[in-house]
Amino acid sequence: MGPSFVIERLEFKRNGIWYVRRLKGLVTFLVGHSKSGKSTAIETLLYPLGLKTLRVMPEVRSCEQLRLVFRVAGTRWQATRSGSDPRAQVLLKNLDRPREAEKALPVSSSKVGEVTAGAFVQDLLGLPAAVRGTTRLALDSFYNTVLALRQRTIASDFLGGVPDASRVLVMEVILGLWNEDLAGLEKNASETESQYRAARAALSQFKKLRDSGALTDPDATRAEYEQKVREHETASKRWQKAAGVLTEVVGELGRLAALYKAAEQHRRKAARQADAVQAKLSGAKADLARAEGARDALLVPSQKECTLCEQRLPERAPGHCLQCDQPHPEGENRRARQLAAASAKVNRLRLQVRELKDVVAAAVQLAADGEKAAARALADRDAFEERRLAPARSAAQQAEKEAFGLSRDVAQLKRQIENADYIRVQEQVIKEAKERMEAAQMARDAAQGAGGVRRKEVAGRLSAFFLARLQQINPAVETAHVDPHDFTTLVRERDEADKTFDDSSVAGSPKVATNVALLLALRDLGRVDAAVRIPPLMIIDSPLAGLGATGLDRDTSLRLIDTLISIADDPSADGYACQVIAATNDPLPRPYPGVTEIPINEMARFFDHAPRLES
Repeated sequence: MGPSFVIERLEFKRNGIWYVRRLKGLVTFLVGHSKSGKSTAIETLLYPLGLKTLRVMPEVRSCEQLRLVFRVAGTRWQATRSGSDPRAQVLLKNLDRPREAEKALPVSSSKVGEVTAGAFVQDLLGLPAAVRGTTRLALDSFYNTVLALRQRTIASDFLGGVPDASRVLVMEVILGLWNEDLAGLEKNASETESQYRAARAALSQFKKLRDSGALTDPDATRAEYEQKVREHETASKRWQKAAGVLTEVVGELGRLAALYKAAEQHRRKAARQADAVQAKLSGAKADLARAEGARDALLVPSQKECTLCEQRLPERAPGHCLQCDQPHPEGENRRARQLAAASAKVNRLRLQVRELKDVVAAAVQLAADGEKAAARALADRDAFEERRLAPARSAAQQAEKEAFGLSRDVAQLKRQIENADYIRVQEQVIKEAKERMEAAQMARDAAQGAGGVRRKEVAGRLSAFFLARLQQINPAVETAHVDPHDFTTLVRERDEADKTFDDSSVAGSPKVATNVALLLALRDLGRVDAAVRIPPLMIIDSPLAGLGATGLDRDTSLRLIDTLISIADDPSADGYACQVIAATNDPLPRPYPGVTEIPINEMARFFDHAPRLES
């Protein structure tokens, strides 16, 4: 038997206030009509341990925190989990060692090697995290198979309806039949067999392609390969030669482009110089026009009218002012000097204009010559590009394309030649894979043979306990057998044929009896076989499903209740009896010593009417 697992109480916090539900004694029945909340309470009991497959109901989500106080092998523990956030960490504390720090563990691991709350509790219960193929056992695996029978599956699915691979592995672990070394041998045998089958399938597929004509004759392929290699070498030489010519042509084009660039720069410089000289000529012409205007103004005769009355002035004596008749001997001489200076400036500017015209003519000619030179250089470059570069580039590209095309053909033919030897190589691969598979299977079979006797012996003893428990519930059962390989059941009643679990009924009490009897038988076996690691705790939701309240149904119900209660009579290996927590619609038919009934109804809801936790 595994270490005892006893629930003392469930505490939950709502609106800042802690409430409690205590489970007194080792047998507790939650009693209430349908939809009273019994299943919600049952589902909630182990929620604080970090289980992930439980259905989180609104009553649980309304709790700020839920805390479970329980014992494992006599050591008291406390697990606290958020109700509103099921993904939050679980807090686990050893109450017998108050100085030890509380452990904060995640519900799901996010990195390699991280221990979850469920894995921690699973280790407390001595249940290894067994792995076989893609099946990996966690606390939920054991809960859904051998710890609890839930309302939605108890009357229809064999041991919780978990997948067969998971159920078989759980049973092997519980019965002490799982061996880590054997699991490694089984994995190796499975992998080597898969490799052998894959190698054979690949060879078979290859032969089908060959027979259909999709694969060519090896000799013809080899001859074609050699021919393509020669053609590829010739094409590569042509490509290299064409590439060399293209390089030379590109170099000459670069020289012509450089000449055009230089000619273009010279043209632009000459044009800028011509524009500058033309601007100077225009400025000089403007200066000449202004100088000639000033000179012509001095050539106009002296003023002959009075500036006051505008009448014609009389003749004055030489050297006198024409208006005031005062002596003014310097008047004519000053005007003559101004006229001479203006005439000299006009002559100088005319000479400058003539010189600038010659410079402008030379600059314009130089710009025209530069324009012609640049045009000739551009034409030479474009003509060379059209006549020489385009053909050379086209020839190089064509040669490159041909060489690369032949290289692909060579590579494809090479692969076909390699494929021609595939059968011989693959046959050797298959031979080696078969040898590895047979060696792995021999090692596995030897290990299984060593444990086969133990497996059959354990299954036989389990079958005996299973039959005894079934007959307690239904005296009409004559034989009951648990298969040693997949742990399915075969039951025969009086005057009926052997029936598997699926054939026993569509749904209802026969399937309930099988599930309950097998869980009880596991615990019976655990009490006499130290290798069996079944946790004593049993949580059963609606064990009376499919049974009525009168006649044979009532008798079967009474026997089933008596059988459930009887499992708590015997102590476990560490001194604590098996704890049973169940839910039924009707009150127990009579008082049972040590059995607690918790009524669940509109006036006594499990959560809403729970007593406060006294500090």
